[in-house]
Amino acid sequence: MNTFPSDIQDIEVQRLRLEKLCQPTPAQKLTTVSGRWLRQAGQWLVKALTEGDQLRIRTQSTQQGTVWHVHDPIGGTDHMFASEEGLRTWLEQRYSL
Repeated sequence: MNTFPSDIQDIEVQRLRLEKLCQPTPAQKLTTVSGRWLRQAGQWLVKALTEGDQLRIRTQSTQQGTVWHVHDPIGGTDHMFASEEGLRTWLEQRYSL
């Protein structure tokens, strides 16, 4: 008497039960998605409220050297400088008004 096929079926049933137990419920999925969305919305709100009218300055390395990018939210303009000295001159003129 060979019980091998029956054992395989029992193991398969147990595997399916275990997989079902390990999968998140719809409520858990919703909590994960809504939590992620709320966290991102909160980060955006904090950033929007704290940065305000501050200049946003970033650098970019190119084959010719460093390029300085500036976004001015007050004027809604973007500027690009090939040197730190050029950026400093622009900043001094902007804040001396």
